Amino acid sequence: MSSGHEKQRALLQLDMASGNLAAGRLDGAFTMAARALETGLRYKSGRIVERARAVRRSYSGPTPPRAVRDFDDRLYGVFL
Repeated sequence: MSSGHEKQRALLQLDMASGNLAAGRLDGAFTMAARALETGLRYKSGRIVERARAVRRSYSGPTPPRAVRDFDDRLYGVFL
């Protein structure tokens, strides 16, 4: 698959992650967002990374579950 298609798939995954997050399915949302983030990092795509950060910012629960903390760990220190 070409890199353009993989990037588009990652952006779609982030859209779906936002939908899962809105529906309260945190584990699924952040698992999907993490996969998309990995694609963004592999292709050094600032657009994907920023969209992943936007997904993270949209969650504001009191104590983040494990999936959110794992996502935070992966996102921490990423500069593109």
